[in-house]
Amino acid sequence: MRKSVPTVVLATALLPAMAPAAPTAAAPAPQLLSLFSYSARVLPLDSAAGMGDGIIVGKANGVAVAYVNGNLVPLPGKPGYTDVQPTSISSNGYIVGYAHSANDDRGLFWASYANAPIDMGGLGAATHPRAVNSQGVAVGEYYATTIYDLPTAFVWSMSGGIRSIAPPYSNQSQAFDISDSGYVAGFAWYGLQQTATRWYPGSFQAGTAAYGDFAWQALENGTIFGYTTAWDLNDTAYNIAPNTISLVYGISGAGRKVGTNILAMPRRGWTVPPGGGTAQILPVPTGAVDSYATAVDGCGTILGSVSFADGSSKAVLWTKLMCDTAPVLVER
Repeated sequence: MRKSVPTVVLATALLPAMAPAAPTAAAPAPQLLSLFSYSARVLPLDSAAGMGDGIIVGKANGVAVAYVNGNLVPLPGKPGYTDVQPTSISSNGYIVGYAHSANDDRGLFWASYANAPIDMGGLGAATHPRAVNSQGVAVGEYYATTIYDLPTAFVWSMSGGIRSIAPPYSNQSQAFDISDSGYVAGFAWYGLQQTATRWYPGSFQAGTAAYGDFAWQALENGTIFGYTTAWDLNDTAYNIAPNTISLVYGISGAGRKVGTNILAMPRRGWTVPPGGGTAQILPVPTGAVDSYATAVDGCGTILGSVSFADGSSKAVLWTKLMCDTAPVLVER
């Protein structure tokens, strides 16, 4: 966990000595703004699946890896399993993904980036975990015979194994995310009707939050959200996008939003600070064409990707000096 540093200490260290000046209404000094301004760092990853516990998981040169303390560490494999695809990492370092074995895709769980994976078992020919929480509970979808079948949502844990959590009477379903508190976000179809769906902790009973939509992240308080809309536990809908050209891809526990101006050219990743309403465009690394901000942690560190003119892409990490959860102290 990153330690909180009072703002007043950092500000004193960064400001040069100067003679007293009369109060003005000028904007804050650039040195103070830098505490909250982002810098971009291109990572040696072709793609990133998530970040947690100071670790990023993804793929580099076709190999499933963990990016730890500036180093690429190959994720341990399993004999007979090929094409390992990490898909998520929890806040305390649990990792899930899948790999090909014989004719099937099998779900995998790593207790850490240094541990050999456990096969989750399967309910069909393809089992694809999408997310895992700090209790080691994973959710995703499986396909009966091929990935061209309709998907069915599942939940897995070490103690309970794997089981379907398809809502009653649904003909397809997917679970995209699970919060540490146990809420699950996804969607289900009933005939030709799509619904944003919330599964509840413990029982994983499913409830429809909205028709004609979907949700792909669950917050600790049970709120779920999709591209532009969130639904609280009363299923009250409210807009979360900062403007009409943006899609929201992640919201931190502190309330920071990240996403991409998907309808702009070039596309740009952005963030809205906790309590704010205006999108701040994130800096773009040299040579990048489009940028995408896809995940954010409690401190406000942002994970995403950039694409280049030659068609290649790399994972990017946006960081700032001041943690969102740090207390802000003001001298009076």
